[in-house]
Amino acid sequence: MVTVTMISAMTHDRVIGATGGGIPWHLPRDGTHFRKYTNNKHMLLGRKTFDEMSGWFTNQTPLVLTSQQDYRPGIGARVGSVAEAIDFVQTSCAGELVVSGGAQVYASALPFADRLVLTIVDATVEGAAYFPDYRATATWETVSDEHFAADQDNPFAMTFIILDRVRDARNA
Repeated sequence: MVTVTMISAMTHDRVIGATGGGIPWHLPRDGTHFRKYTNNKHMLLGRKTFDEMSGWFTNQTPLVLTSQQDYRPGIGARVGSVAEAIDFVQTSCAGELVVSGGAQVYASALPFADRLVLTIVDATVEGAAYFPDYRATATWETVSDEHFAADQDNPFAMTFIILDRVRDARNA
């Protein structure tokens, strides 16, 4: 059984991407948190997010979600759906698929998600991309919640939250 985890940093109003692309903040603490969580895991990303992260991957296995049949990422693999990515991870005998963006990939993966690993950034920024409204689609239980104040390296306060989907015992 593969656990599907979605990982993202977002503002309180769910902004994840800046106008023109990229992330609208630089938070080394969150970057370290992201790297630590994705270490040695399969990551599902859209093509644009994968391209933006070029050179970033060390020991992660990127699975690039795209409808372009002829697309070949330099590392990892191309998949055509979230279900195909889950099957790929299952076949690889790995236990977790970490969904890492962008907005369309998050929206497609949300129905499959078992866990959310979120960084809530205490900032108000204009955005062009948003994390889906996860609370409207399921009930989530807080597993952990850790707050960090802004400091000289991290201009915004942030909270690391882990949420697990509450499954109806009849449908689990």
